[in-house]
Amino acid sequence: MKIKMENIFKNILDKFKVNFNKKDEQAKVIKFSKVSEDIKLDEVQDSINNSRVRKGAAKVEAKEKDKDKRASIDRNIKKVFVAMVMLLILTTTLNIQYRDIFTDEDYQPKDISSVSVSSNIDDMSMDNSVNEEVVKATKAEEKVVTTPSKVEEKLVFSSPLKGEIQKMYSIDKVIYSKTLEQWKTHDGIDIAADEGTEVKSIEKGVVESIENDSFYGTTIKIEHKSGYKSVYCNLDKNVYVTVGESVVKGQKIGKVGNTSIGEYLDDPHLHFMLYLNDESVDPTYIFQ
Repeated sequence: MKIKMENIFKNILDKFKVNFNKKDEQAKVIKFSKVSEDIKLDEVQDSINNSRVRKGAAKVEAKEKDKDKRASIDRNIKKVFVAMVMLLILTTTLNIQYRDIFTDEDYQPKDISSVSVSSNIDDMSMDNSVNEEVVKATKAEEKVVTTPSKVEEKLVFSSPLKGEIQKMYSIDKVIYSKTLEQWKTHDGIDIAADEGTEVKSIEKGVVESIENDSFYGTTIKIEHKSGYKSVYCNLDKNVYVTVGESVVKGQKIGKVGNTSIGEYLDDPHLHFMLYLNDESVDPTYIFQ
């Protein structure tokens, strides 16, 4: 009986061991499966990461290549720009040198196309010297130009009006004045004329001034060429010209009046004066 019970107990233990071993093996299998899956997932993740790294490296490499390409283009552009600037400077310099050689304000350049010069490269320096000599000779010929001398226009004075000389020019001798009742010099001539007689310019010129002189009355001064100035005094207040106006020979500028306080008691007349380089001169014999 005892032996039987032991056998029974032994059988039970054997069954329990088998079941335990089976469960343990199943657990090991499950654990191994999980480890395998984890390893596979890690490999997949590594593959993905490696792919991303390769793509990133490719992008970086592409960017670097693009950057190098742009830098190369920029360098080429700068080289082209520098070359253009140098070409422009060279062209300008050559143009200036050409203009200095072949232009001159004092003469018209001759046609020197008939001058033949050797174009041999070995004789280039000699050719340049020949060209320079030809240009110099041409300039020398052109500069020998006879310019006509400036002929100064001759002035021919006409009388400001018709009438006899009432009082002569006298700068070194005294003449008696009715108005002042004294003897004094006379810096012009008095030409007898009725009041209202028109007065004319003795030559072409420009009206320098029109004024009411305290001694000579209404006075017109005309500037002519060659330093001459004519002065017309004792005029009527209503004149025909204005200051700065250009007048021609024989043009009517006013009429005889009675505005000269210094010669008020004298017979009606035109008091006429003439200046050369601002010095009084005798106008008696200038009229033609």
